[in-house]
Amino acid sequence: LLSPDEFITLAEETGMIVKIDQWVMKTAMKQVTKWYKAGLNPGVLAVNLSIKQLECGDFPIQVQDRLEKYNFDPQWLELEITEGQMMIKTEEVIMKLHQINDMGVRISIDDFGTGYSSLLLLKRLPIHRLKIDRSFVKDVPYDEEDVSIIKAIIALAKSLNLDLIAEGVETKEQKEFLTANACTNIQGHYYSQPVSEKEMERLLLTHRW
Repeated sequence: LLSPDEFITLAEETGMIVKIDQWVMKTAMKQVTKWYKAGLNPGVLAVNLSIKQLECGDFPIQVQDRLEKYNFDPQWLELEITEGQMMIKTEEVIMKLHQINDMGVRISIDDFGTGYSSLLLLKRLPIHRLKIDRSFVKDVPYDEEDVSIIKAIIALAKSLNLDLIAEGVETKEQKEFLTANACTNIQGHYYSQPVSEKEMERLLLTHRW
């Protein structure tokens, strides 16, 4: 198995990322629909989105077609775009994200704090959630600069009425710092390593919500 860090950059450079994104989205949507039909609750499917995927002229149509094909409730889907990607062809990205948002699909900004987006851009985007990048989470609560940055992002999300999630949480100390500062949505190995389809199904059967 390879970490995404080892192949995503190459996939983007070669353009293969578009086919990878398409396969991941279709496969995941089919599986999530299957779980919901079985009476399970897998929650919201969050899918990373490459800027090259957004550059495809008919991408919003592709999303609509998949929602219909897999009988997929738009509320089950959240598309994640990184902060840096939004600075490329900004007007086109904003237009397409609005089209997707109008379908009922949620939009989140991944790796927030690592790019160069302006507050004006945040105001124009139809976003629902900010994701605090793992690079800021890694050394809290011991690194004062990271503590200050995370508190600032939490305050910004609150002022803009946006949901917030911290990624890359691996320790009890990180989790306790985040929850104490009103960031209660947490993602990371502290809760679980990545799991297979079968293991995920077992977890859903064991912990019914």
